[in-house]
Amino acid sequence: MIINHIRKYWHHFVQLARNWKLLSFRKLAVLPLIFNRREKRMLGLLLVAMIISGSGLFIRLYAGLTKPVPGIGGSYTEGFTKEPRTINPIYSSQDTDRDISRLVFSRLFYYDHTGELKPDLAEKYEMSKDGKNYKVILRSGVKWHDGKPLTAGDIVFTIQTIQNPQYKSVLRANWLGVQVEKIDDKTVNFSLRVPYTHFAENLTLGIIPKHLWEKIPPEQALLHELNLKPVGSGPYRFNKLKQDKNGSVLSYKLSRNSRYYRNGPYLGEINFIFFKSEEEIIAALHKNLIDGFGPLSKKYLENFDQQKVSVFSLGMPRIFGLFFNQKENEILKEKAVREAIAYAINKKDLADKATSGGAVVADSPLPFGSKSSAQNLYSYNPETAKQILEKAQWLAPDSGGTRVKKPKGKKELQQLKFKLVTSDWPDLIRTAEIIQKNLKDVGIEITIESRPLSELEQLVIKPREFEILLFGQVYGFEADPFSFWHSSQIKDPGLNVSLYSNKKADKIMEDLRKLNDPAVRNKKYEDLASILKGDLPAVFLYNQLYIYLLPANLRGVDLGRISLPSDRFNEISKWYVDTERVWSW
Repeated sequence: MIINHIRKYWHHFVQLARNWKLLSFRKLAVLPLIFNRREKRMLGLLLVAMIISGSGLFIRLYAGLTKPVPGIGGSYTEGFTKEPRTINPIYSSQDTDRDISRLVFSRLFYYDHTGELKPDLAEKYEMSKDGKNYKVILRSGVKWHDGKPLTAGDIVFTIQTIQNPQYKSVLRANWLGVQVEKIDDKTVNFSLRVPYTHFAENLTLGIIPKHLWEKIPPEQALLHELNLKPVGSGPYRFNKLKQDKNGSVLSYKLSRNSRYYRNGPYLGEINFIFFKSEEEIIAALHKNLIDGFGPLSKKYLENFDQQKVSVFSLGMPRIFGLFFNQKENEILKEKAVREAIAYAINKKDLADKATSGGAVVADSPLPFGSKSSAQNLYSYNPETAKQILEKAQWLAPDSGGTRVKKPKGKKELQQLKFKLVTSDWPDLIRTAEIIQKNLKDVGIEITIESRPLSELEQLVIKPREFEILLFGQVYGFEADPFSFWHSSQIKDPGLNVSLYSNKKADKIMEDLRKLNDPAVRNKKYEDLASILKGDLPAVFLYNQLYIYLLPANLRGVDLGRISLPSDRFNEISKWYVDTERVWSW
């Protein structure tokens, strides 16, 4: 019925249009009087239908000819428990400092979410045939946040500052024996004493501005204001910070770098708010005071609506283990004792219960990503541990308790007990306590001593004054075990804390630093893992995970492989919340 009326009045409307020239404006003014009330209503419906149809057609046409792209705007706010101290890539040693530095300072290269090396400040690099020289060509038009041009001189200055012992950079060991030379404003050459396949990873450090830092004497550098109000060339620039009356940082704000030389960034602001505990951070997230944070303790995962947040569980190449110092306690020279310790520890229990952020059991002395799948020789089996100790003449007293042994030529019984030293980090204390119970169950007595990290490094690790050390080995994106296991690294600043020495293993690690063929390298990794497991200088426990929360409406996020927590920001210039439409052609 309605359709027929529409057709009828459409016919009238067409006739009027044909006779348009016959109508004067005066006649048009009285045109509505021609129709009765019902006809006016039907004509109105017709006009509405035409408008809706036309609008729909326009929207479909616009959608077909345009596409959505990230738009500039919006913000992201993250919660931290530790305030920043030195937002400077040559000094940053704690996660908060490294996180913010990653946003402020650019690097020659960076690793994407797949673990592939990508150019940042650099356009490319060329390696000489002998593997001893790396020539890096910089991209054009890069400026510091203060508008000054970034040149090869800034690269040379950054490396030489790190190498200068007066600056006390945490990265100095990585650059020993490397010569850096400016070829021209866009070209830098790095010369190595010996070939090093993984050297490109060194080129992922942040670059600092020469024109600002060259004016600051080394003795003043660590405490200079630029460490809290930095000037970089990265996607975000320092805006402001808020401190309490004691100087503690309460909040920190970064703004979008409009001079950024790559696509993005899109988020207008990045804010950090500092809290006293993880519980306070979680409460702030529920109150919408912050948008995300990490690491999250896995016990709190159920507290969040998965529709409102995105949860990322990121594996990191941090292997935690028990490292034996056989020179500090003769008993540890007995391989049977080290094997019994390995069999007695319930690694799955440690990964599930001891670590707040979650972990994956370590079945290899090398981190995942190194292609090593050497068989796990020491699965949890306390009965096997007891049998090994019995066979080695470590006998349990009739009343139970700590096992004893009578050494040859001595009257006094020797007790099977050790001191385990670790940091005061809660995860490691919980790990130590579970290990203590596991070993007690097989007759091995453990006393635990925990120390602050700085004290542990200076008084325990550097002088190698421990019997058993519970600690972690932090690998980069490239799994280079040299500094952890080569015999040349036994003394500080080397990291071979177990004082391990094996000529065959040394040769493999030396070869790994020269080889480029992936298949050959993977076979070398397999061989090295087998040797380390056989010699058992340490018991490898678990690989740490990093649980990270982000708002569900944040787009452009690709998170996969990370080496340090700050690597989650490697591609932050792609993150966005707003969109705009552009023509498809």
